[in-house]
Amino acid sequence: MRGDSLMSTIAKFDTWRSESRMSLPSAAILGCAAAIGSLFAFAAMNPRILLYVAGSALTVALLLFPEFALALYVIVGDVKGGDRVAALLPFDWTIAVGAVLVVGIALNVLRGRRIARISPAYFLLAALILWMAASLAYTPNFNAGLEKLGRFLTVTTIVIVAPFFVLGTPKAMNRFLAAFGVAAFAICGYALLGLGSDDRLVSPSDNTIGLGHVACALVMLLWFAAIPRDRWPLRLLFYALFSVPAIALIGSGSRGSAIACVLAILLSLYFCRERITDFAVIAAGGLLAIPFLGIPAASFDYLATLVKSGSVNALLDFRSDLLAYGWQLLQRHPLIGAGIDGFQYSSPNPNVYKWPHNIFLEIACELGIPAFLIVVAFLGAAARESWRQLRVSVPACGTLTQLAAAWLLLGIVNGLNTGDINSDRTTWLFASIVFVVGTYARTNLTCHAHATASSHPALSGDA
Repeated sequence: MRGDSLMSTIAKFDTWRSESRMSLPSAAILGCAAAIGSLFAFAAMNPRILLYVAGSALTVALLLFPEFALALYVIVGDVKGGDRVAALLPFDWTIAVGAVLVVGIALNVLRGRRIARISPAYFLLAALILWMAASLAYTPNFNAGLEKLGRFLTVTTIVIVAPFFVLGTPKAMNRFLAAFGVAAFAICGYALLGLGSDDRLVSPSDNTIGLGHVACALVMLLWFAAIPRDRWPLRLLFYALFSVPAIALIGSGSRGSAIACVLAILLSLYFCRERITDFAVIAAGGLLAIPFLGIPAASFDYLATLVKSGSVNALLDFRSDLLAYGWQLLQRHPLIGAGIDGFQYSSPNPNVYKWPHNIFLEIACELGIPAFLIVVAFLGAAARESWRQLRVSVPACGTLTQLAAAWLLLGIVNGLNTGDINSDRTTWLFASIVFVVGTYARTNLTCHAHATASSHPALSGDA
């Protein structure tokens, strides 16, 4: 009897222990809660601890998913100009995010992640870099030319080649688009705080043109990739989201971005008639709401110069002088140009004549007509690839194909009217995205061909 009692006690103890044992998920939740509680307790004594921990966690996430780092790298210039953001790091934010992106690319390679095939068109950019390096022999300011070449080889080349290493799969592309969309939406939301003021809306870096670029890219992203086509409640929600970058774009007064946006949306109506309803609803709602939004009059006045200017010089304002000087410099040095960064240091006033606000003219007057033709051939190859994708129309890649084409249009239009070869990095990024999306389309076509051949042996040549 005593043995039975002992066995019964042991059995009861085992039952209690098994019932009281915490499951692994519960233990993990409790551990995380304790860690977070401890973190906030320490942060109450030293708030910088929370900032350091959050920064470390963000860095790890960017290293594991470098597509997020690429999204931030594209828009960091429109954020880092703010005093609060600039004070968070003792060095430039572009360098910091770029370094994280490079390490993330290396980790992707070490982990055997898929790398998209790089198009032979990129040999043209290699030739352009060699031409830049050769022009150092005759540039009017060697140190300035070397710095410009160095920036192209680092901060600009990163954004050119990174898409092939971090966006090798459609899932990675979707994560990139999601991260870019969230960051761009935050920038546009910040800009809307300026509604009701007298000045045009700006990004956190106090830049109207940069805001226009970001807002236009986000408008295209939502228009081509996010607006649902079936349920009306969801469509109405996305219309509300769509209004944020649309208002930011108008408020920025960025004329080039506005032109690219209108062209892309109108062309999309030709390729997809189903969007006509969305266009009609958004246009009608916008026209009714604009008078009550408080968009600065300065924004409308600047956009109105597209139709009210009596001449091209009046439309371009101070840029007409820069373009005229660039044209004169090209006529003086048509074959080899004035040398890299020669536009600024061959000018009568280097503090004013920094770049011609047209990357095609910039390359032509600094490196000569052959270099200009190289860039035209490269962007022409991207445009040809984009047109091929639109014509083939692979169902699985249709959305990405149309978005990539719209972004390429935005990049080329922006390159025609603002920035220089290093500051306007989205022009190069959007061209690379076209080629990356092309690898998705080819993979889908190959898989479809193999599936067809396996289901129909007579087509595979095995019959």
